Amino acid sequence: MTDRKPYDVVALSALCVDIQSAVPESEITRHGLKKGLTNQVSPETVRAITLGDDAIKTPGSPGGNVAGGIALRGGKVALIGKIANDEAGVFITQRLQSHDVDFTPVVSSKPDSATNAVMVLTTPDRERSFAFASGAAYELAPEDIDGTLIAKAKITYLDSYLWLSDSGQDAVAHAAALAKQSGGKVAMALNDAALVGKNQEKYLALAKSHADILVGDRKEFMALFGVDSFEAAAEKAAAHGFTAAITAGAKGADVIENGVLTHVPARKIENIVDTNGAGDQFAAGFIYGLAEGKSAPDSAAQGALWASEVIQHRGAEPQVGKNARSNIAPAAPKPPRAA
Repeated sequence: MTDRKPYDVVALSALCVDIQSAVPESEITRHGLKKGLTNQVSPETVRAITLGDDAIKTPGSPGGNVAGGIALRGGKVALIGKIANDEAGVFITQRLQSHDVDFTPVVSSKPDSATNAVMVLTTPDRERSFAFASGAAYELAPEDIDGTLIAKAKITYLDSYLWLSDSGQDAVAHAAALAKQSGGKVAMALNDAALVGKNQEKYLALAKSHADILVGDRKEFMALFGVDSFEAAAEKAAAHGFTAAITAGAKGADVIENGVLTHVPARKIENIVDTNGAGDQFAAGFIYGLAEGKSAPDSAAQGALWASEVIQHRGAEPQVGKNARSNIAPAAPKPPRAA
């Protein structure tokens, strides 16, 4: 991919703040959380949970993680997403901008809106429980999409969690149409097999009409094509002409380019600390490689390297590059854009 568009990637994202912390068993009980499961909670509950001394907070969502991963490694990337005018929204904005992501947030106009949050709470028995508060991210709508950014992107990356709202689905479809009109490529992330399966007919229709690149794991590809085997999903992806990366964790990834299936092994890592964010960093490396003009197998090898780096420390945020978290001071955020 050798065009002269100034952005390697523009990502659409259902932005959230990720919080990881060790907590006592009593904290799970106190807030009525179901242990080991994902719990839908209010923003007030998120703020009321007492975190441990080890707590880390990072920008979250596939789109945000992909944008940060590319920017930290020197790529030119912009991000489109919606936040609320609250502490979490300011944090996300400052952190992403400090990583050199071109991000001018769209801020919800709803007075009671909150920035999305995902908490990963680990009890002494190492069981992980999740507390999720939805909010402004799912308010993203077509009118929030900056068409001038999309027109400047070699690849537009679409975060599948935007499919959790009707307006988010409309925003994704609108961005995909703008990308194709401007001669850019469209990369659709799958991210969640249940979500893709629930919207399978519409998701596949948009992929067939607009997508050039697909990224997801085996279950997600099977859900997209409505089949019960990886082989059948890969065959359909190849038949439709997609460039695709189908991941399988420690088993590596299978890559499709020009109808040819190639296996790319995962990196062998002895000290795996936290697998959170591995899939997003694989996607970041893969998509950035394609934007740079690399072959799909070489791009997937880059993705495997980036994934191997993020699993050697806690949190989904990469700790590489001159603007990595350990090397930066907080910066004043760019002015937000009103919804």
